[in-house]
Formats: sequence, structure tokens, C-alpha cells
Amino acid sequence: MSGVTHSEIREALIAALANVEGVDVEELEQGVAANGGDSLYELDSKVAECVIAEVGEAFGVPLVGPADLPPDQYATIEALLDLLQGSLAATSEV
Repeated sequence: MSGVTHSEIREALIAALANVEGVDVEELEQGVAANGGDSLYELDSKVAECVIAEVGEAFGVPLVGPADLPPDQYATIEALLDLLQGSLAATSEV
């Protein structure tokens, strides 16, 4: 998984979230912007689990889950991006 960029991970995450929420990507992006951006757009833990599974499938690797977030960190798009980027980097080292 080396060479996967932050923007590629975000694109996959947003596509998966749009799919899970049953909206198109543009509508989701508008909702994210209206709610304060990636750092403030919170996801329910079950939604986050589904999104992580779809992103893992898109990249062909099993990934971490929302339970791997520190307890004081909400499942925001930004937090999941950081988590997924770390997970993908660790996967490429194996």
C-alpha cells in the first residue's frame, strides 16, 4: 500500500460514507462543509465501521476499526483519515 496519498484515502472514505448514508458524493461534501469540515463532521460508530470496511475493501486490505480511536476522540472524518492512513502504512510494511 505504499504510495497511497492522504487525498486518495479521503476520496475512498467519502465515497464509502456517501454509499453508506445513501447520498451522492457532492451532497455529502456539502454536508461536511456545512457542518464545519472534516474535523467536525462526526460519524456514528456503526457507520464508521461500515465505512472503514468499504475503504479496506477498496484498497484490498483489512483495516483497523473505530474502537482503535483514543477514547477522547470522536469518529470524525479527520480522525478516521488519520487512523486509516496509519493502518494502510502499517499494512504496506508487512
